[in-house]
Amino acid sequence: MPRCPKSPRCASARPRVVFRFAGSLALAAVVGAALPGATACTPCDLYYRPIEWREEESPVEVDLFAVAAATDVVVAVGEGGAIVRQAGGAVWTAQASETDASLRGVDFAGDEVVVAVGDGGVVVRSADAGATWAVIDAGVAVDLAGVRCDAGTCVAVGDETLLVSTDAGASWAPPASAPVELGALRAVEVDRRASAPFVAAGLEGAVLVSDDGQTWTAVPGASADFHAIARSSSDWALGGADGALFVLVNGVFVDKSQFDPPTITGMTREVEWLVRADGVLIGGEPAWVEQSVRTEEVLPAMHAVVAVGEEAVVVGAGGLVGRAKISDERECDRRFQG
Repeated sequence: MPRCPKSPRCASARPRVVFRFAGSLALAAVVGAALPGATACTPCDLYYRPIEWREEESPVEVDLFAVAAATDVVVAVGEGGAIVRQAGGAVWTAQASETDASLRGVDFAGDEVVVAVGDGGVVVRSADAGATWAVIDAGVAVDLAGVRCDAGTCVAVGDETLLVSTDAGASWAPPASAPVELGALRAVEVDRRASAPFVAAGLEGAVLVSDDGQTWTAVPGASADFHAIARSSSDWALGGADGALFVLVNGVFVDKSQFDPPTITGMTREVEWLVRADGVLIGGEPAWVEQSVRTEEVLPAMHAVVAVGEEAVVVGAGGLVGRAKISDERECDRRFQG
């Protein structure tokens, strides 16, 4: 896509510009006045700030399914027990996970404690920010698909399974109360600022909420296969198969499905970034707004994304690891030219 003219002497009149204000993309009118000696330039009515994508060297070639970040450290997990770690923005390194079971979810339970879960009920835990790991007996043998932690409380989910830890992943037990049929749960999120601080979701519209992580209730009304959860203001956003994207507001699902059919596989916790199974990364705050932008490169399937400052760290197929941010420079957008 052609670069937007950089010279202030450009004589194009009144271009419309996409700016990034207060963490969101907004349209603003800018009046361009011809300067003495200015020359005519290619007309451009609409500008935007593209995503800058940077793929990083990965120490593994297997699929990575989940990623989490804390202060200065990023950890990703994947197929065959793979764990990769990046500290201080340096190179990614492979870590010994002490298991060959595929790991499907990972989260920090503090600056130093990391918990990962996966196939066959495996749980591994690190007390040194992902440098070394130990296997934890969670008391289950079913596949676990996701885990989230907050203030020492962690929740893991899987097929007909909910597990809760109140000691940052050191021990696990079923919640005190939950529906008999949980469904095939694929994602879980915890945020005490939300109207319902705990939410889990999965296939065939399975959605559960909890105020404390111990008492869970089902939320009817959805039928999509959900794979990702994020916070939207004081509510929850749920993404999944065929581009499904719903916001759960006071127990009611509001349809925000505006994207193409590919499955939404991951979202950052505040929905600044969204990744899809077709290798597309979308940024925007929230990522479903009309002015959101997306990567233009042909990339491998993306499985998960985490926000690190203003950047997104993405993991995916074949060991994909990369970073992205919204560019500081504008480009001419000719999609809306008359």
